Amino acid sequence: MLGLVVEVRPIQVHFRIPYNSLLMDSYPFPPRTTAIGMLAGAMGLPEEGFRGLLKKIRYGVIVDEAGTRIEETAVIYKNPGTPVYPITKVLYHRPHYRMFFAGDDELIERAYEGILDPVFVPYIGDSESLFYPAKKDYARLVEVKEGEESTLRSIIPEEAYSRGARFFILKRGNLTPRDYRMPVDFTYRGKGRRAVFRKVVAFAGGYVELANPLKVLFFDGEPVFTF
Repeated sequence: MLGLVVEVRPIQVHFRIPYNSLLMDSYPFPPRTTAIGMLAGAMGLPEEGFRGLLKKIRYGVIVDEAGTRIEETAVIYKNPGTPVYPITKVLYHRPHYRMFFAGDDELIERAYEGILDPVFVPYIGDSESLFYPAKKDYARLVEVKEGEESTLRSIIPEEAYSRGARFFILKRGNLTPRDYRMPVDFTYRGKGRRAVFRKVVAFAGGYVELANPLKVLFFDGEPVFTF
């Protein structure tokens, strides 16, 4: 199997947690739907093509550095006499992500070509979260093998973490393990769509040692849990 590793270090990012309202909170990592949407845009695919990628590509991510959490507050003003609503938006400044994609060899090769020469300007999150490569060889094709592993740096399913795990810190500025509801897919009805969520545990600046090994993909030897 062929895999694609994309390493980015954007200036700032916002991955909106959709079930919040007045607090525009952010995931500290690119969710599955966002990362595959980035690929779809780079490949120049329409909505139908994006839906296809969601079914065909497996995705995982390592948060090497979560970045600095920043909060911006703005006030929504409509007209005199209407209530004023303060909105707080959470951003992460200078994070570092390694995103992993696996699937059909031809499809992964097309995604690789799209990332190197994108059809549309790639965004890593919202419209202000521009894609910035982390280094010169920010995108690379690697060999992928299946296996099992209990020591991981990638985000993992919450149910695996809850069965027993320890977090080991490797460097300062870490993000201690915390669970999130990550969108992994969409269901469609007419022109509307609804997110399908899965509980995950994300962390940075260290690794997790699980009580029980997980089925993972090894990207050039790096064990990554994929969704």
